[in-house]
Amino acid sequence: MSALTAAMGAARAPRLALSVTLLVQTLAAVTLSVPSVIAPVMAPALGLPAQNVGWLISGIYLMAMLSGLNGGALVQCHGAIRLSQWALLGCTLGLVLLAIGHPLALLGAALAIGVGYGLPNPTAADILSRHAPPDRRGLFFSIKQTGVPLGVAFGGLIVPALLGLADWRTTLLVMAAPLLCITVALGAARGALQVTTDAAPRSGGGSIAEVLRTRLIVPLRDVLVFAPTRRLALVSLVYAFTQVSFLTFLVSLLKLEHGHPLALAAGLLSASQAVSVVARIGWGHVSDRWLDPTILMGVLGLLMACGIALLGLLPPSTPWPATLLVTMFCAATVVSWNGVFYADLVRHVPPSAVAQATGATQFMTFLGGMTGGGVFAWLVGRTGSFASVYAAVAVLPAIAGVLMLLSTRRTQPSNGTPT
Repeated sequence: MSALTAAMGAARAPRLALSVTLLVQTLAAVTLSVPSVIAPVMAPALGLPAQNVGWLISGIYLMAMLSGLNGGALVQCHGAIRLSQWALLGCTLGLVLLAIGHPLALLGAALAIGVGYGLPNPTAADILSRHAPPDRRGLFFSIKQTGVPLGVAFGGLIVPALLGLADWRTTLLVMAAPLLCITVALGAARGALQVTTDAAPRSGGGSIAEVLRTRLIVPLRDVLVFAPTRRLALVSLVYAFTQVSFLTFLVSLLKLEHGHPLALAAGLLSASQAVSVVARIGWGHVSDRWLDPTILMGVLGLLMACGIALLGLLPPSTPWPATLLVTMFCAATVVSWNGVFYADLVRHVPPSAVAQATGATQFMTFLGGMTGGGVFAWLVGRTGSFASVYAAVAVLPAIAGVLMLLSTRRTQPSNGTPT
């Protein structure tokens, strides 16, 4: 009977692993989307310009970079499920601090949400590398990555609905309550997934300098010295800059410059994420069956450049169906490259280094996200126009896409381990 029970548990483990990682990623993305959606209401109440949400997003990504880079070591010490609980606890605390609204509380919110958003990728990499069937691992990672657009879509639907019933502070607190409950319930998955941890951190009990070197500097160095992973890390920086710019300021562009109601603007954001869910899986199939992932990453750069340029060039009088089409095109490109990125990364990294490499490349990705929010906000402050900044940003993925395509003429896919 015990053998049968163990066999049944092993059969359920892949589905449970996918469910847990998808849930955590989705909830983290919901939390990340909240400041952008609520900014047009929250910012005036605090006496701040709406574009200042870009600085908040930059702070979130800065903390996410650091927590994610340290994620591999933390998984070794505490286990992926426990770390997933920390992530959701950070999201919960971040929403509560946002509701307070004091400048110091906003800073604390950025730090807490950053922890919540930085840990899910390294923890998911550890969980799925243990429990996903080897022949379906790419599909599992692609489905898990749909948690990002799903979370943004849910945020775009839930926040306006709650704002129609209560003020913005109450909205934030209402969203925090179920997160706390799920954080506690997630502990039940530890035994089922049989996540084990090392007895002690690999970095040992050395000096602060030694801990920083082994947990932060070494993982990043290992990614940047190996040409294929370095190329992917740098391109992901540019693509993330573009993606965060698109997601963070879309609602503000459509409401403040195009004159659309907040519900419609947020609805378009949610619809774009629904398209992205399908597109991420679709691009994954393309990279598996028809087009090399590196080539596809270059093609996606050129496509997202076209989408962002079109969005910036739309006049305010554009009918909403045309705005919808352009937004959906952006969703299928600007927000849908991530699965192909991880598929390409896995080709060059040994299984034992997946969590560490994921955290290190995520550092560069989130660096792009952090600078995207801040630089975009600074440019809007200088130009007074969201649309013109969108048009200018389109140059970046165009350049990165061309360079990615040119690199395929000089390099061949790796079969294994970085040296």
